[in-house]
Amino acid sequence: LEAHEKNISHYFTGKPCLNGHLNKRRTSDGKCLSCDSEYQKRKRKNRPEDVSRMRKAYYERTREHQLELRRINYAKPEVKAAKRNKDLIKNYGINTDEYELMLDSQNNSCAICRGPKTNNRTNYFDVDHCHKSGKVRGLLCSKCNLGLGYFQDNKKLMLLAYNYLEDSENDEQKL
Repeated sequence: LEAHEKNISHYFTGKPCLNGHLNKRRTSDGKCLSCDSEYQKRKRKNRPEDVSRMRKAYYERTREHQLELRRINYAKPEVKAAKRNKDLIKNYGINTDEYELMLDSQNNSCAICRGPKTNNRTNYFDVDHCHKSGKVRGLLCSKCNLGLGYFQDNKKLMLLAYNYLEDSENDEQKL
């Protein structure tokens, strides 16, 4: 009752709930957060179609509001920076500081063509990594990154392409 009057969403009594959990409780209904979490997991497991339907209905009701909140949030530089750092860690195992160190060591240019052109969509260089080991190799412009991708990181295939260009250059010089 006291937590409700103070407009607090959760409170802690220090006493276990009926199921023995020693956790916070919701002010609105007094339910233990651990018990509710277990209930939600069981519900998602036993009735996935119902849960999916409820989530979709909720999203449709609140779609405009959610999109507006996202627009407002992602406009903030600190939110963008935090998301970028999180994505770099999740996808490549490096943080923004390590990215910046790599960029400085490459003189703010692509590791292959040495060009200053970043990805048009993100305004950053692409992080090149080995798809087998996951090890980061360097920062590339989009064209060089796509080129490596199209050659599937296959050195022999890239050497064949190099030889092909050499041969065609030699043929042009003969004419």
